[in-house]
Amino acid sequence: MFSLQKLLSKDDKFFDLLEASAEEARNSVTALNRLLSAPGQIPSLQDFHRSKETEKRITEQINEALVSSFVTELDREDIEMLSAVLYKIPKTVEKFAERFIISAALAKDTDFSLHIKMLETATHQVVVMVKKLRSHSTVEQIKELNAVLQKVEGDADKLILDIFKDLYSGQHHPTKVLAMKDLYELLEKVIDRCRDAGNIVTHVILKHA
Repeated sequence: MFSLQKLLSKDDKFFDLLEASAEEARNSVTALNRLLSAPGQIPSLQDFHRSKETEKRITEQINEALVSSFVTELDREDIEMLSAVLYKIPKTVEKFAERFIISAALAKDTDFSLHIKMLETATHQVVVMVKKLRSHSTVEQIKELNAVLQKVEGDADKLILDIFKDLYSGQHHPTKVLAMKDLYELLEKVIDRCRDAGNIVTHVILKHA
């Protein structure tokens, strides 16, 4: 049975920090979903900035803990990679919010409901998977969880192709095409970051199975 806790010399702080990082990533997407559910309202960047800064502090704590802790068998780069990817989720979300505010006049009537559902599913899976590092997940369990993330990412790829087909149809003003292309690509990048986090967790568990 895989035990990451044993590999980390029974030190819970890495679990606590990684789980807090995953939760903060989900919080940033929750704020984003509130924004996308009411696109007619001009949002404040405060919630998005707070999530990113909180995530940044967690990442710094993880890096400090890696320096001061004795890690024997678990590769420190696995922890660093997962921490870095989790940080990129709220960072990308904040970037989307900034661009959305700039282009609000063009994007305010856009239906983002499909993206909202995908983002909620993806970040939920990330939180669950990161917690599996502490709870001794089996390879089969983690593969099933990661398969959901892979499906979401695949569905997002198909969705953006359909969206681009419409954007490039010649029915929209070029300025709107550029603005919306930028926004949709940032949303897809958030989902890609979630997929990356899931792949790292799966890699760690497979490596020590």
